Amino acid sequence: MKSLGLILSLFFLGACAHKNYPEESNVQITKDLVGNRWGNIYFSKQPSKANLESLNANKFKTVINLREKKEKGYNESWERRIAKEQQLNYYNIPFSMKNEMSDEYVEQVTSIVMKHRKEGKTLIHCSSGNRVGVWLGAHLKKDHKLSNKESLSLAKKLGLTNKKAIKKLENYLN
Repeated sequence: MKSLGLILSLFFLGACAHKNYPEESNVQITKDLVGNRWGNIYFSKQPSKANLESLNANKFKTVINLREKKEKGYNESWERRIAKEQQLNYYNIPFSMKNEMSDEYVEQVTSIVMKHRKEGKTLIHCSSGNRVGVWLGAHLKKDHKLSNKESLSLAKKLGLTNKKAIKKLENYLN
C-alpha cells in the first residue's frame, strides 16, 4: 500500500501543471559537485569556485543561494561575480535556521524557479543542502499537496539530513 501511495504521489507530481518532475536520481554535475536532481532542478551544498565556473557549460541558467550573508566564512561576492561571468541568473534568498519556514518564503523561491525553468537547469544551494531540503519539503506540501509524510520523505531523499532542519520542516508541515 505504501508503494502505491508513493507511485500515485510521483504521478501527481508529474502531472502538476507547473512542474514536470521525473523520478529523483543522484547525478554528478561536475567532478567535485555531486547534487541531487529532480528534473531540471539540482539541490546542493555550497558549490566550489570551479563548480560554479562550469555550470554554464553544463546547461545551467539559474543559481539560487539560500545562504545568509552573515554566515561564518561566507563571502557571496565571488559567487555573484562568477555567476555574472557565466551569464547565469543569480539570486540570494537567505533562509535563517533561526526562523520558521513560511508560505511566503516557499513562494519567493518557487517563483524564481518558475520564472527561469524553461531557460535551463537550476541549482539551489545552501552551505550543507539542508535548508534546501526544508524549502523542498515545504514546496512539495504547499504546491503539490503531498502528505506530510511524503513531503518529508522526498526531502530526505534529496538531501535533508540535519535533525534541526528536519524539525523545521516538520514544524512547517504540522
